[in-house]
Amino acid sequence: MTSRDDDWIDDFFNDEISLVQLGIIEQLLITSSSAYIYNNINLLKLTYGEAEQIIKELRENDNPRDPRDQFYKIFGKNNRV
Repeated sequence: MTSRDDDWIDDFFNDEISLVQLGIIEQLLITSSSAYIYNNINLLKLTYGEAEQIIKELRENDNPRDPRDQFYKIFGKNNRV
């Protein structure tokens, strides 16, 4: 076990947004209904934790374009008719 100060993941990410997070946010800004909140934000100045919170909110309010994905979101993947 390592202490919080010596956590390798913090050193790796340097508390900056990762490129994967940046890509996920940009993609979700297209389909999420809460995207208007984040349209004027500078994504490159976000921290890793802030990006995770934004991704969580955008995924909760995501509206997929594919009708099949919309159906699965509403009724769940295991509730087939």
